[in-house]
Amino acid sequence: MPDTDVSRLKRAYVNEKCAPEILPFESDLMRRVTESVDAQESTVAASRAAAGSGASGATDDLTAHVHHAELNRIRFLMRAYYRTRLRKIETHATHCLKDPDVFSRLSDLEQAFASEYTNIVEEHFLSVLGQMPDGYESTVQQIIEEDGAFDMVPEPDSDAHVFCRVREDRGDVMLDPDDPENTMDLERDDILMIRYRLIKKLLEEEAVDLM
Repeated sequence: MPDTDVSRLKRAYVNEKCAPEILPFESDLMRRVTESVDAQESTVAASRAAAGSGASGATDDLTAHVHHAELNRIRFLMRAYYRTRLRKIETHATHCLKDPDVFSRLSDLEQAFASEYTNIVEEHFLSVLGQMPDGYESTVQQIIEEDGAFDMVPEPDSDAHVFCRVREDRGDVMLDPDDPENTMDLERDDILMIRYRLIKKLLEEEAVDLM
């Protein structure tokens, strides 16, 4: 099957849905798909307008309906991809803002949304937190730790188990840098259930797909 932008979009959506953390935003892919869908919708609209005249009008109209259904399917995948990312941002909004690496994975609009969402939540709790004793008024820190960690900020569980399919032969792969003996022979189309952190690098390299 050719690796088209639509197949990449579906893969990006499934990976995003199954990964416990938010993945880098597919900016180039989403731009290309959006431009392609907009152009095709204009073509379909023109075909429908022209289908009312001529002997082949019924055939042209049927073709336009088929193309329109396919465009709706692509639009659905795009909306699902965006909704999945927004859900993750809402769940870990503060974590997104506190961790520069995670923040860099968001699009410009998502970064603005995360900032505004966090501000709204903080304002919502401000009236209550302002009445709390010293040391209990923070929504991100309960214990002052030496490394400055925010102990009350929920983070994605990188040890969560996920299912994945291997996309290419990799041979004997060391999965855990902390355990050099923890290796696995990966062949194309192998299906694994494994801790997310052990295949995160392979996912970044597009050597595996979540499922």
